[in-house]
Amino acid sequence: MGLIYDNPDLAAVTLTRLAAEESEGPGALEGRMRNYLDGLGQRNGTAYLELLAITLARVHFKSLDDLARATGADAVGLLDVAEVEALEGF
Repeated sequence: MGLIYDNPDLAAVTLTRLAAEESEGPGALEGRMRNYLDGLGQRNGTAYLELLAITLARVHFKSLDDLARATGADAVGLLDVAEVEALEGF
């Protein structure tokens, strides 16, 4: 039986917490995130990491949707803005 934080929903929250701690700029925490993902992959396999990616994408969209509802914006429009900003980084 896996660890409780091997549950994809809880693992997504753990990664989000690590990202929040790192929000002031990349640093040593990126290593913590990689180590955490490595451990999850070793214990649960590649298919689990795919499920984790799906869970994170769903959580991300839910956050955008919640923001859209709170501000009266369009969720797809917010997603478009996020995509453009990511593309500008290339």
